[in-house]
This record gives sequence, structure tokens and C-alpha cells, in this order.
Amino acid sequence: MNTYNNIKKIREIYGATQDEVAKVASVNRSTVSQWETGATKASNTKLEKLSLFFGVGPESFYELEDVDEIRREMIICSAKKAQDIQENSEGKKNKVEDFSKMMEKITFKEARSRFMFSMKILLATADNSELEDLKVAYAINQKMARRLEAIIKIREEEEKAKKENNEETLFDLLDSFE
Repeated sequence: MNTYNNIKKIREIYGATQDEVAKVASVNRSTVSQWETGATKASNTKLEKLSLFFGVGPESFYELEDVDEIRREMIICSAKKAQDIQENSEGKKNKVEDFSKMMEKITFKEARSRFMFSMKILLATADNSELEDLKVAYAINQKMARRLEAIIKIREEEEKAKKENNEETLFDLLDSFE
């Protein structure tokens, strides 16, 4: 399976610096540089953060050969909205700062609770929706479940290697830098 690397291209289309991407992903600038050169790959959770920030799916970073015109327009639109908000708030709002603060504050437990509440609302309103909308919601739920499953598998592999081979997990290594 080919692995492509569109991180730099997406960052440049958006107009962000490596420092800004580093802040969004909660890493240092040299890590972003390593992602862009292919020396290392961003983890699934980092890709999810970048996906939220840039307004494209996480598959855009490594799974696609190039950034197609639709994704390019999505990235440009996301950048323009962020710029408009900053200009209209007279510089009081900054997407990079606001995004990184939000990601620092929210816990997984809180995000899970909000997700569960949203899913209950979705199910409670399903009777009033179109069949096609229900199918799309189901497809989205299935894709999100596969993403979460991939994260779980990686974590299980790391925990197993730690237990059996006394290897450090990614979290152990990251904590050693703090």
C-alpha cells in the first residue's frame, strides 16, 4: 500500500506556518518538519486534530495521492473563515490559539459524554428525518468507529510491547520531553 504525504501541501494551501501546526497538534515545530519530510508519521490522534483544524478528513494527509480540487477548496474556505472571524473580531480571535486552548481543556471523558448526548439526540430525532439522511449518519458513525478502532489497536500493541518487552509507549516517550 502506497503512503502519500500531503501534510506540507495542506499546510501551505491553508497558509499556516509549521509553528502554528505544531501548536494545533500539541507537538514541537521539528515534529511537524519530520512529518512533512516523511521522517516520521503523525499519529491517528494528531491526524484527527489536524483534520478538525484544516476542515478535511484525516485520510487527506497520507491516504490520498494528492489534494484534489474539492479538498483544496475546503481548506481554503476553512482558512478564509478563520481570517474573517479574526478580522471581524478586530484581532481578538485567533483560530490557532482558540483551537489549541480548546483541545487542552477538553478531556476524553467530557468529549465522550458530549458524543453520547449528541447520539441520543440524533436517535431521538430519527423518526423525523429522511431515509437518506439516516443512511449518511450511519455511514459517518461507521467511519468514526473504524477510526477509533485503529487508535485502540495501536494503543493495545504499545501496551502489550511495554508489558512483554519493557518497551516505552509513545506516551512514555512524549512525557520524557516535558
